[in-house]
Amino acid sequence: MEWLQKVLSWLGLGNGKTAERQQLEKKVSRFPQISRWVVDPTHTTVGFRVMHMGLVEVRGRFRRYTAEVKGSSPAFTDLQIYAQIEVASIDTDLPARDTHLRSADFFDAERYPHMTFRSTAVRWRPLRRFILEGELTIKGITRPIQLEGELKGLVLSDIVGHPRASFALRGELDRRQWGLTWHMETQDGSIVVDNRVILEIEAEITTPEGMEALRQALAQMGLQI
Repeated sequence: MEWLQKVLSWLGLGNGKTAERQQLEKKVSRFPQISRWVVDPTHTTVGFRVMHMGLVEVRGRFRRYTAEVKGSSPAFTDLQIYAQIEVASIDTDLPARDTHLRSADFFDAERYPHMTFRSTAVRWRPLRRFILEGELTIKGITRPIQLEGELKGLVLSDIVGHPRASFALRGELDRRQWGLTWHMETQDGSIVVDNRVILEIEAEITTPEGMEALRQALAQMGLQI
């Protein structure tokens, strides 16, 4: 099957019948062709990191978001993503810093409660990697952005019997281009908060039915997501 050979090529496996190729070929050939997915928030991280005074990287994440994912598995050649992130959910493990980031100095969360990302194109490369182009909106400013992505894995049947896939996305941006212009320097001229921000996203996706089955299974154990 041509689509199977294409997927195996993207995964970095040639035509040789190695044990790894045979195992993966079996999994890919059995993987259902699904086009509508949802993000599992219990196994997804929307994170970032920024240099502080040129000394260490401060890491943070946004804990509340919604995402729509479309893409025909297992190849995902038509991958599309739309995400809306709640700005006030920012968490850098320091409440005082988070309060400052929510203020008008940075995200102005009261006036602009959400940031959004909408993909516009995907270009696949070998070894499960791809370039995802899209539009990022922060504080009402929309600009193009490019993310480097990787298809991390496929699972035919998870603990509740539904298929899953996982992706990693990474990108860089200059925060000033989205109106995040707060600036301070130390006495020796070092920038307190770097203008360069690294975005790092790890996401697991499953079917809407699979997500609901997981919620029900956890509810039976007295847990909620």
